[in-house]
Amino acid sequence: MNLKYSVGLDVSSKKINACLSIIDEKQKVRFKSSCVILNTKKGFEDLEHWILNHQQETLPLVVCMEATGIYHENCAYYLFEKGFSVSIILPNKAKKYLEALGLKSKNDSIDAKGLSQMGAEQCLEV
Repeated sequence: MNLKYSVGLDVSSKKINACLSIIDEKQKVRFKSSCVILNTKKGFEDLEHWILNHQQETLPLVVCMEATGIYHENCAYYLFEKGFSVSIILPNKAKKYLEALGLKSKNDSIDAKGLSQMGAEQCLEV
């Protein structure tokens, strides 16, 4: 039985890397899908459709993103206004979490995957 969906977003000025994962009752996180969208209103709409298309069960879903200056704000507001639970993580907290997972490489897709896992495993403030 699955317990929760989590979407990790690594946001930059021009694009957003997204990764969707699911956690089961044995606390195993499985990565379901990933994509890259533009950091624009049209991109946010594409992201919303991508999330809804991949969410095959009615389970809680959390969107987890790192605070990146001002670049994450429009996406966070858009998703929040659409009814998504959005959790914004401080960069140092995300970095330490990824290091604890043993992820030493740093790129956008790895960060999105790590944030997705963090959202699945943790009970984050929304």
